[in-house]
Order: sequence, then structure tokens, then C-alpha cells
Amino acid sequence: MARPRVYIDTDILIIGGGTAGCLAAWEARNVGGPRLKITILEKGFIRHSGCLAAGMNALNMYLNQGTPEDYVRYVRYDMGGAPIREDILLSVAREVNETVAIMEAQGLPIKKRPDGKYLNRGKWNIEVNGALLKPITAGMAYQANAEIYNRVYVTDLLKKDGRCVGAVGFGIRDGKFYIARARAVLVCAGGAAGLWRPRNGGDAHHRIWYYPFNCGSSYAVAKRAGAEMTGFDMRLVTLRTKDTYSPTGTLAIGVGAPMVNAAGEAFMKEREEYVKLGGHTAPTIYRLWAAMREIEEHRGPIYMDTRKGNPQRVAGLKAQYLDMAPIIVLYWGAHDLDPAREPIEIDADSPVLVGAHAGVTGIWTTGTTRMSTVPGLFASGEALGQAPSRFISGSWTCGRIAARHMVEYVRQNPEPVELEEAELARLEAEIFAPLERWDQAGRAGRLFTSGKPIEGILPREMEERMQNVMEEYAGGRARLFYVNETHLNIAGKHINRLRREQLQYLMARDLHELQLAWDVIHRLECCQLVVEHINYRKETRYPGYVNRSDYPEKNDAEYDCFINSVWDPATDRITFIKRPYEQIVPGDRTRESI
Repeated sequence: MARPRVYIDTDILIIGGGTAGCLAAWEARNVGGPRLKITILEKGFIRHSGCLAAGMNALNMYLNQGTPEDYVRYVRYDMGGAPIREDILLSVAREVNETVAIMEAQGLPIKKRPDGKYLNRGKWNIEVNGALLKPITAGMAYQANAEIYNRVYVTDLLKKDGRCVGAVGFGIRDGKFYIARARAVLVCAGGAAGLWRPRNGGDAHHRIWYYPFNCGSSYAVAKRAGAEMTGFDMRLVTLRTKDTYSPTGTLAIGVGAPMVNAAGEAFMKEREEYVKLGGHTAPTIYRLWAAMREIEEHRGPIYMDTRKGNPQRVAGLKAQYLDMAPIIVLYWGAHDLDPAREPIEIDADSPVLVGAHAGVTGIWTTGTTRMSTVPGLFASGEALGQAPSRFISGSWTCGRIAARHMVEYVRQNPEPVELEEAELARLEAEIFAPLERWDQAGRAGRLFTSGKPIEGILPREMEERMQNVMEEYAGGRARLFYVNETHLNIAGKHINRLRREQLQYLMARDLHELQLAWDVIHRLECCQLVVEHINYRKETRYPGYVNRSDYPEKNDAEYDCFINSVWDPATDRITFIKRPYEQIVPGDRTRESI
């Protein structure tokens, strides 16, 4: 069935109107001038979508003290000494304070001390009144006079002669086929949640910490375009408040609440095996590992003991959470909980794939240009791999840096390319296939009386199957994040069966379900990378996040490096590449400098 088409011709195409994308548009306008055409394709509505939609009460990357090199040492330490892209982190750390000043001038309310300095709650954090963080961020894209297409789902990138030259997708509301031709493309559409089974079921299955509608599109489209991918052997697992899965940094750093087990023991400070890892200031991966070990050895549940925190700050907790996670305030009210009188239970959330939080998953880029191994394809935000702990302000900065390199690339490659109609027709048919299958089933009467297809699979059904496979065999919370080769091989078998054999039965009853169908397709692309990357890294480099029961120790001789891969569409095989780690900032990788 032929569908209406929307053709877009632009210089710079930004996929994802989030933290990095909006600032990339703003910077591109500043350095590219008024004639540069900038286009943003956003899956939601740019003012109220993405990770910042609920707001935030702190910026977790800001140099209150020290140097960019000190920040790199901190990130290295927090990753347990694992390889990171120090060149990328240095480039961000050198500009992040300037970016924060720009955002403050645009209206971001930053809390200050009586002397006028920013109010910090740690070495690298400052507090903000961030309920309107996303509208303020989106305002930067509007200032740039970018052409913004809301509610457009990008399914694939376009390539010609080895270059990335655009993207295609569909309108979630209008059902049109969108074709965007560009001279440079920036992928910054968030990370990936929902690969593993969520901790809450039923209608609450989206009650997770990370933005549940980030389905790995950044990674999936880049992988399918032949870009070199990196860091899928590590996934981020966060300790969050039980049931609501709200951030715990506000409890630990903000009010000074210690983490305790069921006996009230502050185990990070009192148990020798944890003290030697750094105690209560140990790297994040070790704090998670310790909490899971306490549960495994039947000393759980685990709590943040807010009764022992700063009383004045505990009294202000509700106001703090209303800036970013109002659900927990409602939860406390509904369950008659008072953090001043009783500790707050915490637990591990399901794993997620991120590149800008405390994770390394993403697209491999060349030097500090933010350009991938596919010419014309750039990455920023969560899509950029091996440069963790960039958070909000770091992602703003990363978007700005990417924009400058994109403008330079456009100047060097000014001529547009002609798109192949045969390829566009193939992609159009593939995009709308789930809708067509449903229409055909309805016309043929192949439906149960409940309205479900007799021979088809609906998106939620396939999603649940995928999540169960990943949970049971790829180290979910049900397995305390342990994996081994046998489990991973089983996971790979089932995931590839879904990808290769079952997608032909995927149906969508309307445009909303077509969006959900493509969410599943993109998540499955990520699942393949996760399973194969973890299986390839035969060691435990990230205890807590990925525990290899068959290889419980680190193996620096073989794996003190970056594990990258390239997907071959002809064979559906992944080829692995080991990229060497380059230490730019001197010093012990397992120690901070300040």
C-alpha cells in the first residue's frame, strides 16, 4: 500500500531532540551561520520527552574543584580502573563549566551559596531547581531555528557510497513515510531500557529508573548502518529505591544516609571485604556488587538509613524528589512512610545500556571528532561509547562539540547525493509491514474472537518473550546479574530465533502499536550485541554489572582493552575487534587524585 511521503532536505540531521541533540542544534547554528539548515527528528514531543522529561535536581558533571585531568581520574576510579576514552572525557571536561554557564543564562535555576558560588553536593555535582530542565533544553533548539519534526520514529539510516546520507522513518500520528536527506547525521536518541524483564509487572512495567521509551534506537540504527559498536559487554545496573526505582544519590550524597543491611550494619564501612574496595566511597560497581552479595548471603533487604542523615536535608527530601521523581513522594504518602522515622529500602533495577551515565555502551568514534567509522555519521549523548559519567551537562557539552565537527564536515562535503528509489521502497515496505500483516489477517478473518491474531504476534507479546530470555539467560536481577557461557549461548539462540524467524509474524493494529513493534525490533538488535559481547569478554571486568561465574577474575593480558564489533547484514554475523586502551592522564587507574 502506497503511503504519503514527506521529503526533508537538510545540511545537518539530528536524530533525537534530547540533551545532546538540542545543544548540538544550538552550537551548529552559532558556528555554521544563518544559512545552515538544521533538522531534528524527535520520537516524542521535544519539550517534554526523554530522560529529562521529569526534571532533575542536580547536574552530576561540574568541576567545582580540580582540573579536567582530575575528573578523568575520578571516572577511571569509579569504573574500577576499566578502560575508558580519556581523550573524549578530557574534551568534555574542558568545556562543561562553560556550557553550564550558558544554560544558566538561558534560565536554568542553579542553587547558590550565600557567597554566590554554586551549591555543590559532592566534588563533581551542583544542585539545580530542574523541574523545567527539558523545556529549557528544548528552547536551545528553538533558538537555533532548527526545523523540528515531532513524533517521527527513525527506523534506519541511509547510506550511499559508504557514507551516511540521511534517515527514514514514519510518523507516529500521521502514518506518513519520512525520508530525510542530509550531509551529516548525528545520532543521539538515548540509550536502551526494557531489554531485561522489569521489576514491576502489568500496567507498572514501565516503572523503572531509566526512561522506559528509550529502546536502543541509537545503537540499532548505527549497527544496521555498519558502524563499529563498542561497550556492549558492560551494562549499567543501578541501586534505586524499591518499587519506585527513584534515584538514590539524593539519599546518599544529598542527605548523607548510609547504606545498611537488614541488621542495620553499614556494611561498606564495617565489613573488611568491602572496606578494602574503598568503603562507602568505593567505585559504583563495587557498591552494587556489595549490596547484591549481602542479599545473596541472606543479609537483605538493603536500606538507605535516612534516620542517620542530615535532619535538615531529610526534612527537605520531598521537595528534592519533586524536581525529578514525584512518584516516590506519592509512594511515601500512600504507604505512610516518613524517611525521618524509617529507612528507605533500595534494590537493583533491571540493567540498561547507556553511554553518558555510568556506562560505556555506544558507537565507536574517531578521536574527539564524534564521527563514527561510517563517514558522515556522528554520535553524542548516550549514543557515544566508552566515555562514561557525562550525565546531563556533559551531554550538553558533547552535543556542542559534535556540532562543530559536523559543520566542518558539511563544509568539506557540500554536495548532496541522490537517494535510490529502490532502496527507499524496500525500507518503506519493511517499516509498515507489521501494519500490513494485521490488515491482511483481518481481511482473511484470521483473528480470534478476542481480536488477537491467530497466526501473528503482537508487540507486547514479543517484548515479554525477549525480556524473559534476557532475564533468565543473560544475567538479569533474577540471576543476581550472573552469567556463564552456557546461559549466554542459550540466550543467543533464542534472541536470534526471534530476530530471524519470528519477526515475520510481528503485527501492529494501529500506528501506536507500529511504534511498539519497532521498539521491539530495535531492542532485539541490541540484545544480539549484548549477548555476543558479554560472551566474548571471558573475564569479570565489571563486577556487579556483569558477573561471569565461569570467569570470575579479570584477565588484563587479554581484555584490558575496548571490545568493539561490526555487524555483517549479509551473514547476520558479528566480527569482533580489540581496540587498545590509551592512558592519557597519568597515575594509578584505580585511584582518585582529589
